[in-house]
Amino acid sequence: MTAKEFLMQYRAVHREIEDLDRRMSQLRLKYAAPSVIEYSDMPKAHNTEHDLSDYIVKMDEMTNYMISKYTRLRGIEENIYMRVDRMSDQTERELLRWRYIDGLTWTQIAEKLGTVERNVYFIHGRALKHFPMD
Repeated sequence: MTAKEFLMQYRAVHREIEDLDRRMSQLRLKYAAPSVIEYSDMPKAHNTEHDLSDYIVKMDEMTNYMISKYTRLRGIEENIYMRVDRMSDQTERELLRWRYIDGLTWTQIAEKLGTVERNVYFIHGRALKHFPMD
């Protein structure tokens, strides 16, 4: 994987984390107030679809899956951020952060750096060569 491909993961991973946050919130609400459960003392011979214990097991499975995925994605996101942050050249570091983490356009980056886009492309190429892929 090239440095550029590695950095380009950040925005997709970040969006997926935001989606998981939203889904986990929805799951917590659903878990806190199960409205489809039939609460009765009657034995459940064949219809376990509405059994409270089955419901809890399903919710736990979903929660564990989402937490596992969230942890893995957060690790990728943090790894990218820390590698950018380790770069010694401040301009290269800022450019990569603005482009891949903040999602700024080349024009916006040129304005922030007080230069022309052509120079931004040159700095970007240099930054990718210096990016720590270890």
